[in-house]
Amino acid sequence: MSVGTPPRAVIFDLDGTLVDSLESVAAAMARALSERGFAIETATVVPLVGPPMELLVEQVTGWPPEVSRAVNEDYARLYYGEYIEHSIAMPGAGALLDRLTAHGIPLTVLTNKVESGGRRMLEVLGWTERFALVAGRDTLAEAKPAPDGALYLLEQLGVPPSAGAIVGDTEFDICCGRDAGLAYVIGMIGERSEAQLRAAGATHVAHSLDAVGGILLGDRRD
Repeated sequence: MSVGTPPRAVIFDLDGTLVDSLESVAAAMARALSERGFAIETATVVPLVGPPMELLVEQVTGWPPEVSRAVNEDYARLYYGEYIEHSIAMPGAGALLDRLTAHGIPLTVLTNKVESGGRRMLEVLGWTERFALVAGRDTLAEAKPAPDGALYLLEQLGVPPSAGAIVGDTEFDICCGRDAGLAYVIGMIGERSEAQLRAAGATHVAHSLDAVGGILLGDRRD
């Protein structure tokens, strides 16, 4: 794909990319951990969000996988039953989705939530009809940072990786897009620095979703 050519499909992460949900995700996990006797501040959890949550629990606590899975179940109950309702769109998210749709570019979601959780998030924000496909960490055998989800979504759309794009805010998104061979691997600067995103393999970085639109569409304006 030549420089400045818009992709034929875009894969979006949700938390921290399109949705301002990191605080609520972290708060639900902090509460799930505290209910198991592991006191931790929400602010400590925020920069750790990205991998599947049971892996986050293992990293933070050192607890064995079976306990970490149980904590993840507690987290899911709390998050999807209460905290997800507080999610809001990131600034510029709606406008970016509108721009890409106006250019006829299919949009998809690849999240490390379970697939049903990703779909629920779209419902909360009123975005269900905007996305052609949704894949979660349980859709395939391997979740991000593995490239499987990105390759699966593009295959479903009949789009080669060389014509695809991914937008995310963590190294899990970037490594996924890099290893899938996507033309655009765009990192959102926030919880991860530009240096971290570049080191993971980002082809581009952006401070805002408006800037993402400029990258994908070559600063074309309708």
